[in-house]
Amino acid sequence: MSKVARILCVEDEDMLLHDLKEELEDENYEVLTAKNGQVALEVLENEKPDLIISDMMMPKLDGPGLLKHIRANRPSLNDVPVIFLTAKATRDDLIEGKRLGVDDYLTKPVDYDLLLATVEANLGQVLRIRKQNQVKLRRIYNAIQKQRATSEELRVSFIAQNPNSVQPILKALNELGCAVSVISEDQLVKRSFSLDTTDILFIVYSKVVHYYLKYVTDDIGKNWEGISVLLAPPKLSEEQRTCIKDAGINDTIEYPYPPIEVFKLLMRRMKA
Repeated sequence: MSKVARILCVEDEDMLLHDLKEELEDENYEVLTAKNGQVALEVLENEKPDLIISDMMMPKLDGPGLLKHIRANRPSLNDVPVIFLTAKATRDDLIEGKRLGVDDYLTKPVDYDLLLATVEANLGQVLRIRKQNQVKLRRIYNAIQKQRATSEELRVSFIAQNPNSVQPILKALNELGCAVSVISEDQLVKRSFSLDTTDILFIVYSKVVHYYLKYVTDDIGKNWEGISVLLAPPKLSEEQRTCIKDAGINDTIEYPYPPIEVFKLLMRRMKA
């Protein structure tokens, strides 16, 4: 990868954790460490690694529990491969891990040549996918700009209390040269923002947002000609869907909000 890849190693055996760190650093990787899944989640609050290597069996929070939490609650880590280390995994354990979204397995005792080859292969796959997505996004973005018949940058706003929840979309938009701004829920409650210069508004669903949806679309949006898109949790209830429809939101994308799907939706809306 062009930058130094950052790897998070999660392992409760001190000696093995030390050896993993040493072997990876010898290959010029930057290494973060955690002694169990719970500590790993604390690390992930402030850091985004390029790859995670995790033991399966650990106290407090094991590997499958960590992976389940990441896939369900950390959309910014959707493109981060996870490799499990296992000494005694049963067939059922392996099947569970695959269903949770693990990318690879390595057995203990660790063969470090195989470990390094597996790390390199997974990081290479991530890089290839990112490049492919960037090409697709650029094509879609150019088509959107052609549809808008303007050379002005696309102006995009997000209503989100935690910008990390939509980090992949924010990053994709910034890389394409869009003008991106984030409106906090506090600003929403105080009504201290304007959409006058916004072409597209993304609203990350929450209880606060649910309460103020009508305000966003009615009070602020009377003369607004932009597009509103709700970034919703998976499996919306009928009550939630009714509220969204009544509020006049243009479209809804459910978690995990893939950037490619976001741009395709915008293309459809621009042509409508």
